[in-house]
Amino acid sequence: MAEMIIRLEELEITMYLGIHDFERARPQRVLISAEITVTGTDWAAGKFFDYDPVAEFVRAFNGTRIDTQEELVSRIHTFVHSLEGVAHAAIWSKKPDVYPDAKAVGVVLRG
Repeated sequence: MAEMIIRLEELEITMYLGIHDFERARPQRVLISAEITVTGTDWAAGKFFDYDPVAEFVRAFNGTRIDTQEELVSRIHTFVHSLEGVAHAAIWSKKPDVYPDAKAVGVVLRG
């Protein structure tokens, strides 16, 4: 059976993410990406992976507070794996505003 890879790239949310005082004081931009391998799709037969629930789940983190990127990607990864047809997922987060001399700081969870 063929596999299909779904990619969600850099969905931007704003949340409190971090353990430092400055990260707890104000929300920051966080970019979430996912690469989701699914099986059992057949677009001709109307069987497809609906990625709307993934985007909605990620958007629900807007305004919330989490201490680490590791926890954030783990929560998203767990949700994605609960969806029908998911064989594998890689979820990553990036904080683009942490260091002025770096494009971003991020974490990836694969499995």
